[in-house]
Amino acid sequence: MKATLGALTKYHPMIKFIGGPHPIPRNVTSTVHPCAPGNLLPSTASATPINQYSNFGIFQSRNSLSKRFRYHQIDNLEIADIDSGGAAILIH
Repeated sequence: MKATLGALTKYHPMIKFIGGPHPIPRNVTSTVHPCAPGNLLPSTASATPINQYSNFGIFQSRNSLSKRFRYHQIDNLEIADIDSGGAAILIH
């Protein structure tokens, strides 16, 4: 009986939104951004092809990079923090 009564009642959302739906403007024209260099409009024709950047920055391994970009040895304390899920950091 209660299940039938619940199914027959009309659903009223608890959240009330102010105003109606916001219309999407149909005629959107591209305009120049105030900070754009040389008053350039956004377009795909002026995009740089990927071929210019495809050979840029290729390296064989991280060990060939400078020392600050190499992997560092993980301490036992860091391993314990990761294994605990980070909860032990708050206790220390």
